[in-house]
Amino acid sequence: MTITLETELVRQCAPTLAGLKAASLFRFVFRPGDSPFAQIAEIRRNLEPKEIRLEVLSYDCIRQSALLYVYRPHQLSILLQDPESSSFLKRQGYEGSTCQEILDQMALRLARRDPFPHEIGILLDYPLEDVKAYMASPRDKGVCSGCWKAYGNRERAACYFAKCQKCTRIYWRCYCAGTPLSRLAVA
Repeated sequence: MTITLETELVRQCAPTLAGLKAASLFRFVFRPGDSPFAQIAEIRRNLEPKEIRLEVLSYDCIRQSALLYVYRPHQLSILLQDPESSSFLKRQGYEGSTCQEILDQMALRLARRDPFPHEIGILLDYPLEDVKAYMASPRDKGVCSGCWKAYGNRERAACYFAKCQKCTRIYWRCYCAGTPLSRLAVA
């Protein structure tokens, strides 16, 4: 199967498409001659009716590479309303509380490229304790890893990682069998 933006989106973001996770992030390199923004617009049209958004957080014109953020605005809004997460982001220098305000500030930090804003884990639905632990000690192995490196509750994280892997396998199998993205995305 040819690697396209849509195939990578299904492979990288199945838990978000299924509603198990508020957001996913992946990098995609477009082939020379491709029209990146036309492809992104097409994906957005397919996801919009399901209340799933696709944002370009950064784009490298030379490499034709985009860092793409796929998210469910309602779920992300709930994450950002959590007092501890909100306070943590404020301490990291984020102002505002809406999804778009935080995403705009994240995009600016990514554009600066120094240092990488690991607090993005909050926007990817990672537990706050794991984001904090990673930022404090990124070389520490943690208790297990999957969608992220977990430091807190090993059993809960391992169960969640297994659920995400199973979801990805099922979505990939359905996609390869011909199920379109518009039907894979759950409202």
